[in-house]
Amino acid sequence: MGKPTKKGGRNRKAMQKAQQAAARDLVAVSHAASDPINHYAQFRHGPRSFILHVGPTNSGKTHDALQALVGHGSGIYLAPLRLLALETGERLRETGFACDIITGEERSLEQGARYSSRTIEMVDLERPYACAVIDEAQMIADPRRGGAWTRAILGIDAAEVHVCMAPEALDIVTTLVALCGDEARVVRHERMTPLSVERHPLDDDCVSGDALIAFDRQMVLTEAASIEDRGIPTAVIYGALPWPARRAEAERFASGEAKVLVATDAVGMGLNLPIRRVVFTTVSKYDGRRNRLLTASEVRQIAGRAGRLGMFDHGYVTSTCDENDWLRSRIETTIPPITSARLPFPRELGKDADVLLSVVLKAWSKAPLRFDMMRRVDLTGPITIASMLEQRGAGTGQSRASSRSTLLKMAFLPVDVHRDLDEVNGLYQGLKRKRHPMLPGGEVWEREYDREDHDLMRLERMVRTLSIRFAFARTLGLLDETMEARFSEERIRLERQVIAKVTGPKAPLIEDRLTTDLLDSEGNDGRLTGVWRF
Repeated sequence: MGKPTKKGGRNRKAMQKAQQAAARDLVAVSHAASDPINHYAQFRHGPRSFILHVGPTNSGKTHDALQALVGHGSGIYLAPLRLLALETGERLRETGFACDIITGEERSLEQGARYSSRTIEMVDLERPYACAVIDEAQMIADPRRGGAWTRAILGIDAAEVHVCMAPEALDIVTTLVALCGDEARVVRHERMTPLSVERHPLDDDCVSGDALIAFDRQMVLTEAASIEDRGIPTAVIYGALPWPARRAEAERFASGEAKVLVATDAVGMGLNLPIRRVVFTTVSKYDGRRNRLLTASEVRQIAGRAGRLGMFDHGYVTSTCDENDWLRSRIETTIPPITSARLPFPRELGKDADVLLSVVLKAWSKAPLRFDMMRRVDLTGPITIASMLEQRGAGTGQSRASSRSTLLKMAFLPVDVHRDLDEVNGLYQGLKRKRHPMLPGGEVWEREYDREDHDLMRLERMVRTLSIRFAFARTLGLLDETMEARFSEERIRLERQVIAKVTGPKAPLIEDRLTTDLLDSEGNDGRLTGVWRF
């Protein structure tokens, strides 16, 4: 093979420049990209009344909003996390209300359901709702996921919309509502129980009702094993645990079977737990890019879990790392208002097959906005996936595998691009060959999932991989009733194995540090690129 010629190089550069210019033109004329307020007006029919629930953690914001939702006889709850969508949906069912639960990982539908509990990215803007609840709206500033809150606030077609948020989000949400021409009423919520930082760090054994906070699963398991060595039964909760395992551990802690909880910041949202005292074992975390100190907002979110109403008349916060004064300063400091909302990528902009999707995504990311109070979401993940699949022929043909529609859907799958690119590539190769060996019934599936007695980390990884494959099959229209049943059966089997392991002694669950560094999924939630959170 001959060496590339200068002429060939010049031609490639010219083509790249032409693509970039075409992408810029495409973005410039896009109504969705340049004027999002009016773009989302097409989904709103009639005036909307917003009730903005503002207050700290443990102040009853979501409780009151859900009471209003139930009072309307039908509606939708939009959660920031899959576990919150599941928890809320199950709570509605337990109180006698038929409720659909829809996340990226599952669809649990009930006959005659008048309520729906979903992760926020799964909201259907084409449907009208009597009432909607949008939870944890301070996440509107999140670089990767904040656009989902902006989209819901701008586009949800509901006569009454309840938005729950920390105080720092009030100004930006109020601005968005006003730009839509809607009215808003603010309801202030205060903590039901006082919260205090203890003067001294923890220097003796934990006591019943303590929740120790670490920031990766290995630290959680190690801390739990150390406490159990002193004869104190523990429960653990961290991000990689599937929902049924988290619920089982939460029930052990709530019942008193486990005296102490060891958890990551996964306890910061959802799972109302009987925590008397929050104990920080560290005040820094790895956020997917770097190790950094906790923000004031993060400290408040976690510390606020202490002092559950009805069980304790006071909540306490301390540390094992002699950082009580620092924690107190974070809790007492005034958090500045959020000044910008993240804007999601409009999928219709990615449908033009004449311009590479990766180039369109980059052009959209750099395009100016009419509104100073908006910033575009971070598309690093989708750009990485689109670029990889374009090199394999995606987005350039008419077949299912090579179509632009398939590329657009796969670019926004819920994956961590630092860990899951091989999985995405494998799924795409199966699509090209029209065989799908990694889905139920395929040879790779049968080889990987027809095993028992895995170690805990392997089980957690299998649950996560199962979630990615389900999202792929559902998004690409490959999911039928038989396949969905296989996914459900396998998920239940794996989750039962996880529960059996985590409810037992913690010491055998601690893996080799090198293996953990390579595979540990805790602390990487911010790197999920897709529309669902697990």
